[in-house]
Amino acid sequence: MIMELSKFIDAVPENGTLTIIARGPDSNGDVFGIMLLKELLKRGEPIFVILYEPLLVFRSNLEREGISLEEALSERFMVFDVFGSFKGIERDLPYVYQLKGYLDDGVFVTKYREFIKSLAERFAGERLWIFTYLSSGACKLFKNPKKTYQLGWGAEIEVMGSIPDVRAILVYDSTDCPEIEGFLYTFSDVVIEVLREGLGRRAYITKGPESRVFDPFAGGEDG
Repeated sequence: MIMELSKFIDAVPENGTLTIIARGPDSNGDVFGIMLLKELLKRGEPIFVILYEPLLVFRSNLEREGISLEEALSERFMVFDVFGSFKGIERDLPYVYQLKGYLDDGVFVTKYREFIKSLAERFAGERLWIFTYLSSGACKLFKNPKKTYQLGWGAEIEVMGSIPDVRAILVYDSTDCPEIEGFLYTFSDVVIEVLREGLGRRAYITKGPESRVFDPFAGGEDG
């Protein structure tokens, strides 16, 4: 499976985006996303995680793949805690960042843009990976999730001009936030849809350089 994971990561073009769409929580599409994140960590790639779900959920899912969040956190593995920022849950962890004070959709975009500016300065001249977990959490936090998510993504593209290559892996559950799926699909270069079929799971590459069907958790493939 390591070879397969490498192939999916290598399929993301320069300044490109891979989106994993989990067709329901029992598809384990988010787990497949964590597996790709683990591969990036093994490569030593600088990673910026945007967290729309509780930090404890993210930590637990990392641990299931043998990753300690506390050990992984560093200048090359940083977490932006959107969920904790909106819920007022303060984190006392190095390299976990939050926005302080009152937040609504507009205030979030403004403050987020300023934070991204400082991030871009740190990685000027390097390749940076963005990893979201889970983008669908936007519907739990924003009053207008589609517009706010689009503005946040636009801020990243606008501000990160000093970074020559920004690649993204976005993980999204279609049942939680259907409002943003069309936007995600449109700007993604590669889309992998993961769903449960009977007792197993299947992943379909529905956008990208090739169409494939494969078992995301066993390393086998069909078609």
